[in-house]
Amino acid sequence: MTHAVIDMKICVASSGSGGLEDTVSPQFGRCPTFTVVEVEGGEIRNVYVIPNPGASAASGAGIQAAQTVVNEGCNVAIAGAIGPNSAQVLAMAGVDMRGSSPIRIADAIQQYLTTGLPPAQSGGGMGGGRGMGRGGGMGRGRGMGRGRGGW
Repeated sequence: MTHAVIDMKICVASSGSGGLEDTVSPQFGRCPTFTVVEVEGGEIRNVYVIPNPGASAASGAGIQAAQTVVNEGCNVAIAGAIGPNSAQVLAMAGVDMRGSSPIRIADAIQQYLTTGLPPAQSGGGMGGGRGMGRGGGMGRGRGMGRGRGGW
């Protein structure tokens, strides 16, 4: 007897207690639970819910949440937005990050499996970080602030 092979594990950031009837959370790092969906041959074979340790974390929520998803062996993560810290951990593990509006998790899974979902939007921090990086680079390039203090 051969055992079924799971093609992929999809982790969905859940707004509430999780499951296919819950809705996709607009945020990844601080969602209360993750709904994990095992897919074989394009069909849902198993669904279970795990708590998100990042939901109540004082700091590092995104990293804790992403590490939980990676440790669970998920290939895909779906949320409304995935922040830069979460995205970095997920990307390093090769997890495909997809975005979804707050719809039923069952509907988001169906869309992903049939027509696909767009790449996840990164949280506000990532865009601001890039802008600050350019501005900060220009300031350091002038070097005036540091040069005066040494004389």
